[in-house]
Amino acid sequence: MTTLYYDPVLDVHHRLPVSLAMTTAYYAMPQHPKDARRLFDAACAAMGLDREIETTLNPSRNYGSALVMAKEWGLDDIVERVSAAVDASFEPTWDTTRGEFTWGMGLVEPHPRGQFNAFLAAAEAAGPGRWTALSAAPLAPCPQIVDVDFPNVALTRAEWHGETLLLTMDPLEPDPNAWTEFRIVGVEPRRWSANGIEGATTDVQSNSVVVRLPRVAGNLEFTPSSD
Repeated sequence: MTTLYYDPVLDVHHRLPVSLAMTTAYYAMPQHPKDARRLFDAACAAMGLDREIETTLNPSRNYGSALVMAKEWGLDDIVERVSAAVDASFEPTWDTTRGEFTWGMGLVEPHPRGQFNAFLAAAEAAGPGRWTALSAAPLAPCPQIVDVDFPNVALTRAEWHGETLLLTMDPLEPDPNAWTEFRIVGVEPRRWSANGIEGATTDVQSNSVVVRLPRVAGNLEFTPSSD
Protein backbone atom coordinates (compact mmCIF):
# COMPACT_ATOMS: atom_id res chain seq x y z
CA MET A 1 0.00 0.00 0.00
CA THR A 2 0.98 3.65 -0.44
CA THR A 3 -0.25 6.83 1.23
CA LEU A 4 -2.08 9.39 -0.87
CA TYR A 5 -2.58 11.76 2.08
CA TYR A 6 -2.90 11.83 5.84
CA ASP A 7 -5.16 14.26 7.74
CA PRO A 8 -3.85 14.61 11.31
CA VAL A 9 -6.92 16.57 12.43
CA LEU A 10 -9.42 13.92 11.39
CA ASP A 11 -6.88 11.11 11.72
CA VAL A 12 -7.74 9.93 8.21
CA HIS A 13 -5.09 7.90 6.42
CA HIS A 14 -5.93 7.46 2.74
CA ARG A 15 -4.12 4.36 1.50
CA LEU A 16 -4.00 3.15 -2.09
CA PRO A 17 -2.39 0.23 -3.98
CA VAL A 18 1.35 0.57 -4.57
CA SER A 19 0.83 1.30 -8.26
CA LEU A 20 -0.74 4.64 -7.28
CA ALA A 21 2.60 5.68 -5.78
CA MET A 22 3.34 6.85 -9.33
CA THR A 23 1.10 9.84 -8.59
CA THR A 24 2.80 10.84 -5.31
CA ALA A 25 6.24 10.21 -6.82
CA TYR A 26 5.47 12.68 -9.61
CA TYR A 27 4.73 15.51 -7.16
CA ALA A 28 7.48 14.57 -4.73
CA MET A 29 10.24 14.39 -7.33
CA PRO A 30 11.25 18.08 -7.47
CA GLN A 31 11.42 18.43 -3.66
CA HIS A 32 12.42 14.95 -2.45
CA PRO A 33 13.98 13.12 -5.41
CA LYS A 34 15.35 10.19 -3.38
CA ASP A 35 11.98 9.43 -1.80
CA ALA A 36 10.31 9.94 -5.17
CA ARG A 37 12.66 7.45 -6.79
CA ARG A 38 11.79 4.80 -4.19
CA LEU A 39 8.08 5.38 -4.80
CA PHE A 40 8.65 5.31 -8.56
CA ASP A 41 10.55 2.02 -8.46
CA ALA A 42 7.86 0.41 -6.28
CA ALA A 43 5.10 1.64 -8.61
CA CYS A 44 6.99 0.43 -11.70
CA ALA A 45 7.25 -3.05 -10.19
CA ALA A 46 3.55 -3.06 -9.25
CA MET A 47 2.52 -1.84 -12.72
CA GLY A 48 4.89 -4.16 -14.57
CA LEU A 49 6.84 -1.33 -16.18
CA ASP A 50 10.21 -2.76 -15.13
CA ARG A 51 9.81 -5.64 -17.58
CA GLU A 52 8.29 -6.28 -20.99
CA ILE A 53 4.74 -4.89 -21.25
CA GLU A 54 2.65 -7.57 -22.92
CA THR A 55 -0.91 -6.35 -22.32
CA THR A 56 -2.99 -3.39 -23.48
CA LEU A 57 -2.76 -0.52 -21.01
CA ASN A 58 -5.87 0.61 -19.16
CA PRO A 59 -6.64 4.36 -19.31
CA SER A 60 -4.76 6.12 -16.52
CA ARG A 61 -2.71 9.24 -15.79
CA ASN A 62 -0.03 7.01 -14.25
CA TYR A 63 1.61 6.18 -17.58
CA GLY A 64 2.12 9.84 -18.43
CA SER A 65 3.58 10.38 -14.95
CA ALA A 66 5.85 7.38 -15.40
CA LEU A 67 7.15 8.72 -18.71
CA VAL A 68 7.88 12.16 -17.25
CA MET A 69 9.94 10.65 -14.45
CA ALA A 70 11.66 8.02 -16.59
CA LYS A 71 12.77 10.78 -18.98
CA GLU A 72 13.77 12.97 -16.03
CA TRP A 73 16.10 10.25 -14.73
CA GLY A 74 17.29 9.04 -18.14
CA LEU A 75 15.74 5.57 -17.76
CA ASP A 76 15.71 4.87 -21.48
CA ASP A 77 14.62 1.24 -21.20
CA ILE A 78 11.44 2.21 -19.32
CA VAL A 79 10.83 5.14 -21.69
CA GLU A 80 11.04 2.83 -24.68
CA ARG A 81 8.69 0.20 -23.22
CA VAL A 82 6.07 2.61 -21.92
CA SER A 83 6.13 4.81 -25.04
CA ALA A 84 5.53 1.79 -27.28
CA ALA A 85 2.67 0.58 -25.05
CA VAL A 86 1.11 4.05 -24.95
CA ASP A 87 1.23 4.35 -28.74
CA ALA A 88 -0.36 0.91 -29.11
CA SER A 89 -3.03 1.40 -26.43
CA PHE A 90 -4.08 5.03 -26.19
CA GLU A 91 -5.06 6.06 -29.74
CA PRO A 92 -2.67 8.95 -30.48
CA THR A 93 -4.60 11.05 -33.02
CA TRP A 94 -4.10 14.18 -35.08
CA ASP A 95 -7.36 16.09 -35.57
CA THR A 96 -6.41 17.88 -38.78
CA THR A 97 -9.62 19.93 -38.75
CA ARG A 98 -8.90 21.48 -35.36
CA GLY A 99 -5.13 21.23 -35.52
CA GLU A 100 -5.02 19.27 -32.25
CA PHE A 101 -3.10 16.17 -31.18
CA THR A 102 -4.75 14.06 -28.47
CA TRP A 103 -5.01 10.54 -27.09
CA GLY A 104 -8.46 8.92 -27.18
CA MET A 105 -7.48 6.36 -24.51
CA GLY A 106 -10.00 3.89 -25.96
CA LEU A 107 -12.78 5.56 -23.98
CA VAL A 108 -15.00 6.47 -26.98
CA GLU A 109 -15.75 9.88 -25.47
CA PRO A 110 -16.70 13.01 -27.44
CA HIS A 111 -13.81 14.94 -25.86
CA PRO A 112 -10.38 13.52 -24.93
CA ARG A 113 -9.99 12.92 -21.19
CA GLY A 114 -8.30 16.03 -19.76
CA GLN A 115 -6.00 14.76 -17.00
CA PHE A 116 -4.94 11.67 -18.94
CA ASN A 117 -4.03 13.82 -21.96
CA ALA A 118 -2.32 16.48 -19.84
CA PHE A 119 0.15 14.02 -18.32
CA LEU A 120 0.90 12.40 -21.68
CA ALA A 121 1.45 15.85 -23.21
CA ALA A 122 3.82 16.69 -20.34
CA ALA A 123 5.68 13.48 -21.10
CA GLU A 124 6.12 14.58 -24.72
CA ALA A 125 7.94 17.70 -23.49
CA ALA A 126 9.87 15.93 -20.71
CA GLY A 127 13.60 15.31 -20.66
CA PRO A 128 16.55 14.88 -18.29
CA GLY A 129 16.25 17.31 -15.37
CA ARG A 130 13.40 19.35 -16.85
CA TRP A 131 10.67 18.66 -14.27
CA THR A 132 13.07 19.40 -11.42
CA ALA A 133 14.33 22.60 -13.08
CA LEU A 134 10.78 23.77 -13.75
CA SER A 135 9.87 23.36 -10.09
CA ALA A 136 13.09 24.76 -8.65
CA ALA A 137 12.96 28.31 -10.02
CA PRO A 138 11.20 30.53 -12.57
CA LEU A 139 12.12 29.82 -16.15
CA ALA A 140 14.78 32.06 -17.62
CA PRO A 141 13.43 34.60 -20.13
CA CYS A 142 13.42 33.17 -23.63
CA PRO A 143 12.04 34.09 -27.07
CA GLN A 144 8.36 33.32 -27.56
CA ILE A 145 5.87 33.38 -30.42
CA VAL A 146 2.69 35.29 -29.56
CA ASP A 147 -0.48 36.56 -31.22
CA VAL A 148 -0.87 33.54 -33.52
CA ASP A 149 -4.32 33.58 -35.15
CA PHE A 150 -5.31 30.17 -33.72
CA PRO A 151 -7.32 28.13 -34.72
CA ASN A 152 -7.24 29.73 -38.17
CA VAL A 153 -3.48 29.15 -38.15
CA ALA A 154 -1.53 26.64 -36.07
CA LEU A 155 2.20 26.11 -35.67
CA THR A 156 2.98 22.41 -35.74
CA ARG A 157 6.67 23.10 -35.22
CA ALA A 158 8.53 25.86 -33.38
CA GLU A 159 12.14 24.94 -32.70
CA TRP A 160 15.42 26.80 -32.32
CA HIS A 161 18.54 25.41 -34.01
CA GLY A 162 21.26 27.70 -32.79
CA GLU A 163 20.17 31.19 -33.84
CA THR A 164 17.75 29.90 -36.49
CA LEU A 165 14.06 29.55 -35.67
CA LEU A 166 12.29 26.77 -37.57
CA LEU A 167 8.50 27.01 -37.91
CA THR A 168 5.90 24.92 -39.71
CA MET A 169 2.71 26.76 -40.65
CA ASP A 170 -0.51 24.71 -40.77
CA PRO A 171 -3.59 26.87 -41.51
CA LEU A 172 -7.08 25.51 -40.97
CA GLU A 173 -8.13 26.63 -44.46
CA PRO A 174 -5.14 27.57 -46.64
CA ASP A 175 -5.72 30.66 -48.75
CA PRO A 176 -2.77 32.27 -50.60
CA ASN A 177 -4.81 35.47 -50.98
CA ALA A 178 -5.37 35.85 -47.22
CA TRP A 179 -2.74 37.08 -44.78
CA THR A 180 -1.86 36.31 -41.22
CA GLU A 181 0.71 37.63 -38.78
CA PHE A 182 2.27 36.92 -35.40
CA ARG A 183 5.07 38.31 -33.25
CA ILE A 184 8.34 36.88 -31.98
CA VAL A 185 9.18 38.52 -28.65
CA GLY A 186 12.36 38.29 -26.62
CA VAL A 187 14.74 38.24 -29.59
CA GLU A 188 17.48 40.75 -30.29
CA PRO A 189 16.19 43.87 -32.09
CA ARG A 190 18.16 43.33 -35.29
CA ARG A 191 17.24 42.44 -38.84
CA TRP A 192 15.75 38.99 -39.39
CA SER A 193 15.11 37.23 -42.69
CA ALA A 194 12.21 34.83 -43.33
CA ASN A 195 12.67 32.10 -45.93
CA GLY A 196 10.55 29.20 -47.11
CA ILE A 197 7.16 30.79 -47.85
CA GLU A 198 6.99 33.30 -50.65
CA GLY A 199 5.82 36.73 -49.55
CA ALA A 200 6.77 36.37 -45.87
CA THR A 201 8.06 39.63 -44.39
CA THR A 202 9.51 40.71 -41.06
CA ASP A 203 9.18 44.08 -39.33
CA VAL A 204 11.67 44.59 -36.51
CA GLN A 205 10.25 46.68 -33.68
CA SER A 206 11.74 47.72 -30.34
CA ASN A 207 10.59 44.63 -28.43
CA SER A 208 9.55 42.11 -31.07
CA VAL A 209 9.65 41.00 -34.69
CA VAL A 210 6.32 41.13 -36.51
CA VAL A 211 5.98 38.40 -39.14
CA ARG A 212 3.41 38.74 -41.93
CA LEU A 213 2.83 36.05 -44.55
CA PRO A 214 0.20 34.40 -46.76
CA ARG A 215 -2.07 31.93 -44.98
CA VAL A 216 -0.55 28.82 -46.54
CA ALA A 217 1.09 25.65 -45.26
CA GLY A 218 4.85 25.41 -45.29
CA ASN A 219 8.13 25.67 -43.43
CA LEU A 220 9.74 28.95 -42.39
CA GLU A 221 13.30 29.67 -41.35
CA PHE A 222 14.10 32.85 -39.42
CA THR A 223 17.74 33.80 -39.43
CA PRO A 224 19.30 36.94 -37.94
CA SER A 225 21.30 39.22 -40.19
CA SER A 226 25.06 39.17 -39.70
CA ASP A 227 25.40 42.94 -39.98
